[in-house]
Amino acid sequence: MVKRYDLVVVGAGPAGLMAAKTASENGVKVALLERKTDLTRIRRVDHGALGVNEYMCGQMVTFNTKAKRLCFPVGGFSIPYDGPYSNLYGFQIHSPGGKRILFGDWKKAKREGDQVRLGIALDKGVLLERLLKECRNYDVEVLPGINVSEIEKRGEWVQVTGSGKTIEAPLVIAADGINSRIARLLGFNKERKFFGTQRNVTWTLEGDIPIDPGSLNFIIAENGVFSVSSAHKKGMFHVGAGSYNTQADLNLRLEKFTKEDKVYKSWFVNARKVEVVNCVVSTLSPIKEPFKDNILLVGDAAWVMQFSNLAALSAGGKAGNVVTLALIEKKCNREGIASYLEWWEKYFYGPYGAYEFGVGSDKYIEILNGEEFDYLAALIQNPMPATLNVYTLFPLIGKTYAELFPKIYEERPQIMEKLIEMRSHMDELMEIQKKLGFPNR
Repeated sequence: MVKRYDLVVVGAGPAGLMAAKTASENGVKVALLERKTDLTRIRRVDHGALGVNEYMCGQMVTFNTKAKRLCFPVGGFSIPYDGPYSNLYGFQIHSPGGKRILFGDWKKAKREGDQVRLGIALDKGVLLERLLKECRNYDVEVLPGINVSEIEKRGEWVQVTGSGKTIEAPLVIAADGINSRIARLLGFNKERKFFGTQRNVTWTLEGDIPIDPGSLNFIIAENGVFSVSSAHKKGMFHVGAGSYNTQADLNLRLEKFTKEDKVYKSWFVNARKVEVVNCVVSTLSPIKEPFKDNILLVGDAAWVMQFSNLAALSAGGKAGNVVTLALIEKKCNREGIASYLEWWEKYFYGPYGAYEFGVGSDKYIEILNGEEFDYLAALIQNPMPATLNVYTLFPLIGKTYAELFPKIYEERPQIMEKLIEMRSHMDELMEIQKKLGFPNR
């Protein structure tokens, strides 16, 4: 027997839980489907980074530590978070020889703490638990262990089928994450640009690593590019490696980096590995209009790679309210959810949808040697502005080095020649990157 609801939400990540909670709080009868049986278990390492007190894509979050709530003044809502956290202050980029590019005043960060933090590293499992509890408080019917295999609009109803169950609703919110099955079933991926398939391996280490507390570190080493950051729990760290070469042995890279690198191996002497997590993501361009056949795609399902936690929660809250109004006004169509599409265009697709994902960092390592990276890093003497917004970070780096090009060309013309040569072969390198991947059409 087919069971009917006002709204079906597929996916119980931050965007899906937030959409289900918001709509149900508004009085909508909601079914929440999730393929996992344990909804709050994180199957890949999520650093739990959440930017605060800084606009990103027109959204902002603040953290009220006394009330233990994450507050979204632009979206007009707040959610509980009483789990562990640590402050984040910005990025640092390290060269093979140990040179650093700083983003922010780290002496001030250590001295003033909460007053200058740009984010927090939280326990995403706890965040999901609190959202799930609120969903159940508002009578969302939570259906775990449902792996959606079919979705189809039939008259005024959208029928969702998976794991032997079929349910219907006038509207569906698809929040089933990056490489969304629903996006593929609806044919969205056929029109999206494919940039390659990225593999990531992250080790969780326990011990003592000499990085600035609250720093998100990118290390350009001799055998790859690595990330190192502290987790929400004191004495726990994440060390990761990624590549668009799906055949690369990333665990071996991490072994060499942590045990053999002449500059950075000393960081890890007093740390032990407690967990290894793998992740594979096919990188596709964003969806311009994420709505079809009364199905609205939100969060990662419509974006390039991992949506930020801030953006996912904002998208879920916005979608939940818009769908509520569409149901009240009996406009279960594009007209009814037009305000969400306008919001999406204004803050996400319009500013960033045409961004071309470039060639992976492996190619830069192959072209520039360690000494050349050291030279480039040493050119930036003073800290750059602090930010946790990647859409601010990368243009800032690009602008800074563009201004240094005349100096680089004068002092080290061979470096400029290498960069120009690589740029001239970018399309060719991108095609090689694509052929190594899996488009998931």
